[in-house]
Amino acid sequence: MRVSANGGSVSPLTTLDPSRKENMHAYPSFLPDGRHFIYFRQSDKPENSGVYVGSLDARPEEQDSKRLLATDWGPAYVPSSDPGVGQLLFMRDGTLMAQPFDARRLELSGEPVTVADQLGFFSTTGFFSASTNGVLVYRTGGAGGAYQLTWFDRQGKVLGTAGERNTYLALALSPDGTRAAVSRFVVSPTLWLLDFSRGTSTRFTFGSSSAEYPTWSPDGNRVIFASNPSGVYDLYQKLASGVKDEELLLKSSEDKYPTSWSRDGRFLLYDAWDPQTKKTDLWVLPLEGDKKPFPFLRTEFNNVGGQSSPDGRWVAYASDESGRNEIYVRTFSPGSSGAAAGAGGKWLVSTEGGSQERWRGDGKELYYRAADGKLMAVEIATNPVFRAGVPKVLFQMPQQPGLVSENQWDVTPDGKRFIFPAPSEQGTAAPFTVVLNWQAGLKK
Repeated sequence: MRVSANGGSVSPLTTLDPSRKENMHAYPSFLPDGRHFIYFRQSDKPENSGVYVGSLDARPEEQDSKRLLATDWGPAYVPSSDPGVGQLLFMRDGTLMAQPFDARRLELSGEPVTVADQLGFFSTTGFFSASTNGVLVYRTGGAGGAYQLTWFDRQGKVLGTAGERNTYLALALSPDGTRAAVSRFVVSPTLWLLDFSRGTSTRFTFGSSSAEYPTWSPDGNRVIFASNPSGVYDLYQKLASGVKDEELLLKSSEDKYPTSWSRDGRFLLYDAWDPQTKKTDLWVLPLEGDKKPFPFLRTEFNNVGGQSSPDGRWVAYASDESGRNEIYVRTFSPGSSGAAAGAGGKWLVSTEGGSQERWRGDGKELYYRAADGKLMAVEIATNPVFRAGVPKVLFQMPQQPGLVSENQWDVTPDGKRFIFPAPSEQGTAAPFTVVLNWQAGLKK
């Protein structure tokens, strides 16, 4: 996007090209003339992902589609003493490279030179930055690498770890608690399946599209998730065995993310972003019959993370209708359209903020993350009417990655063990390296 330095309206400078399976344009870096810039294009076709040159004088559809350089991470242009030739910094296979770039001819010159090995990264961003005064800063340590999946008991005692160190964006235990589907970074968020008994970690989704918010079927045979090969997050499902490719389950114009699959297998709850209200609503996708989705809760507030109770009669969710996120429970009647926001009863469960709610396997306890990061437990009774007990603190949850999602932790069906991505001492110890006058060193 572009906007005047004096303010005003915003207009697109580039547009995604569906014919090239593009899903992101990012990381622009101005060249010395102030009219051209380099930037990163990501595509589901590897041959299209890389660094491109754009121009402020070209319309979005007229931007040059000739790839300058192949890479899966964002680049940076750094000027040198010669205003016409600078260095293009980019990553390839975890290595930070520098290659001379002729800013007058808008083309690379010379050969790439290695600057640093085993560079850390997060999503499509490498852990490096360079200034115009000759200072380069970078950090090694792999893909984020600062978190370890860790098991805790109800008192917060560490019981063990699982999987590899990484940055985990989403986590869902299988119904029997023996496996987990996790979203972690490779180049973009990718789903992996962990088998706790065998200690294995198997990649589940492929390609450069993001795959997030895994949700298990009640029998543990399928996983529904959100992915964006077309640029919008749509719903896909895939057999947990991995024997077939994923298939499109629901496509629409707005981003949507699955949150809960009813135990009877009939309904999927999902979050959907409304581009008109700029809010997130709760929707229901019937998995039988006409399979036509309908809104469960659509208001002027954000309503997110719907979790179906084990008996299918209730939905727990987080809403900011009070001015901050709190946990609520509403009745769910599969026979109704669910379109009326005020339909059925509603109960406030949390008392001082809440998000990331989870039911115990028997529906008699509800867990959530309090505003101060404490894991809370609330006893639930439903006979003769719904009644929530007083929230009790279990323990302080470990610090979570910066991008906190609604499904970043989970609990076993018996409510006795909790699994979180917890900071790894080994991961957080990775140092920053500062190099002065680094371009002079490239000439030696």
